Amino acid sequence: MPDPVFRPVEPLPDGQPEGPLLKRLAWFVGIALVSVLVVAAVAYTLRAALFIG
Repeated sequence: MPDPVFRPVEPLPDGQPEGPLLKRLAWFVGIALVSVLVVAAVAYTLRAALFIG
């Protein structure tokens, strides 16, 4: 069986920090912006396809 792309991760032990807040917020904002761009690209592509036919 092939190696899975996403592997489960155990929760952090009690008292261990999750990581810098700024880094986590940067990831969140980055993923949100990329998601908006992908949705806009798909929407404009579908809109353009309607005008072609």
